[in-house]
Amino acid sequence: MTLRNVGLIWSLAIVLLIASSVAWRNSESTDDELQRATVFPGGVPVDSIDRLVVEIPGEVSPRSMVFELGEEGWRQTRPFEIAADGFAIRQLLVAAADLTASRRTPIVDVAAADGPGLASLGLDPPEAIIGFEGPGFELAIELGARTVAGRSWVRIAGDDEVLVVDDDLHQRAIDDDPRNWRSRRLFSSDREIIGVTIENGSTVTSVARTGRRWRLASPVDSRADGPSIDGLLGVLGRVEHDGFVVDGDFDASRFGLADPAATITVRRDDGATETLIIGGPAGLVSRDRFAMIEGMPMVVRIDEATLRGLLPSVLGLIEPTGSGVRPADVKSIEITAMEDFVRLERDLDQWTIEVVRGDDRVAGLASNDYVGALIQALTSTRGTEVIVQEFPAQLAIATVVFHGFDGQPLDAVRIAREGPSGRWALENGDGVLRLLPASTQIPLAANEWPILER
Repeated sequence: MTLRNVGLIWSLAIVLLIASSVAWRNSESTDDELQRATVFPGGVPVDSIDRLVVEIPGEVSPRSMVFELGEEGWRQTRPFEIAADGFAIRQLLVAAADLTASRRTPIVDVAAADGPGLASLGLDPPEAIIGFEGPGFELAIELGARTVAGRSWVRIAGDDEVLVVDDDLHQRAIDDDPRNWRSRRLFSSDREIIGVTIENGSTVTSVARTGRRWRLASPVDSRADGPSIDGLLGVLGRVEHDGFVVDGDFDASRFGLADPAATITVRRDDGATETLIIGGPAGLVSRDRFAMIEGMPMVVRIDEATLRGLLPSVLGLIEPTGSGVRPADVKSIEITAMEDFVRLERDLDQWTIEVVRGDDRVAGLASNDYVGALIQALTSTRGTEVIVQEFPAQLAIATVVFHGFDGQPLDAVRIAREGPSGRWALENGDGVLRLLPASTQIPLAANEWPILER
């Protein structure tokens, strides 16, 4: 190896040593800068914070709000209690934990004779104060005025300096309005609903669950339609309002809430009730409405589409089948069609039939297809129209009585028809007619039943 090569190798080694030394110093400097930029070097225990206090001093409408974490999640507990949006609150906590400072100024310099003063920084008084509390942890951040490029002044309560930070916390606590941390669900409880009462003008609709089934108590005492009730419960369980209007003391009559257009009361399985009061129009042209939850000093807005889901047609809640009997519970069927009498009785997987017309009596096996058509038409076929009116006795053609395995009657269905080729009307004692198309096959008279030999 020549002396020249040895010299080149040593020169390269020296250059690399100098470069690594400079890089190490820069890395150390960067770490120091990051450490100083981080507002909370020790971190904020986001998952342990269970109380959040928001103070907005404002001269016109000062507000104080408290949110607390309990077994059922976050709730606003002051100025009144209501469920809160846990996701929105967590976003605020994370924004506070991630604060970084681009500038730090000692308070003595701010308050000096030639300093800007805390008032000019929006910190005397602050625009808002956010307090975070948890086991063994307490922190308060005072939010001040905005600066340029998405930055804002803040002060950590008790510290001797003010900071310039990104304005994410300002956006969430001031621009977004802490009221939006509340849940927008109108009926916030997750307990099971067992009863609903809707007062819409002069019409009162009341449904309640009995065992596994639902039944209307008003405006008629009738069977409730399971799918329609499930749809209503789904709406009540997830429906949200369209925005907060006003809190605190307000004139209920100004929003049409003193004499409401409608009310909806939900009863839970723990005995608790929630009542939504629907008031006047929320605009000259809009069909939105003002509303409030009874007992909560808060007015919200409900849009037209939401209202339609909350105020369903009464007729749409009535079960549109002729009978609520379950086919598997039927042991025998008796049909009285004018002067004809037909008795059907289940015998394992067959049905026996006895037909009486005048003095003639015939017995044998019934066609399973015919029995199935009869049961399906009366217990499963959904009427094309539901009408609340008395049974048209002048059009009556038959009565069908279902009996259970204990011999006791389960239900009786009266049947009317608009002439030999007209629509069918079914009624089972509740004053509600279920109309079926004329094409529906319902074997009733003696001559409509084929009798098979045993």
